[in-house]
Amino acid sequence: MLKTVRTIATLAAAGALLAVPATALAVPGGQGQGHAKSCQKPPKLGYQVSGTLMSVTEDDSGTPGVNEATVTLTVTVANSHARKSDGIADQDATTEGVQVKGATYTVPTSDAFVLNKHGYVDPDTPSAGDFVKVSGRIALTKKRCAPEGTSTADRYGAPDVRRVTIFDRDADV
Repeated sequence: MLKTVRTIATLAAAGALLAVPATALAVPGGQGQGHAKSCQKPPKLGYQVSGTLMSVTEDDSGTPGVNEATVTLTVTVANSHARKSDGIADQDATTEGVQVKGATYTVPTSDAFVLNKHGYVDPDTPSAGDFVKVSGRIALTKKRCAPEGTSTADRYGAPDVRRVTIFDRDADV
């Protein structure tokens, strides 16, 4: 009789040990957290757009705290997140994926970005045709955290442009 009770107790303990890890993994997010904790803060991913300068207006240093800088460029290349975010119009709907080459992109004035200029010697200033690189971050809601049927473009937030760099490409005077 003692041997039977011991066997049943051992089997019950082993079954309980096997069931606990399975319940923790059964809930998305692990450890019983569910979607709540893992979906609270969407990850911010790199956002890169490069192209040819069309126009630039520099920030007025006389108005601190307000960004008046604008940069408009003709896009030549953009990374995956910039293409998928729906911030740049598709230039060829017949081709698979988002074709951004040739699109016009204006950096939002709502972003307080740093404007860097490379290769300029006084009195040279940025002019149309110079190379421009826009860098920033963009939030992406995870697919499992978004409502069913949400498109990839709708899961992206607004880009947060942090840096715009303009490289001198024309001959200096």
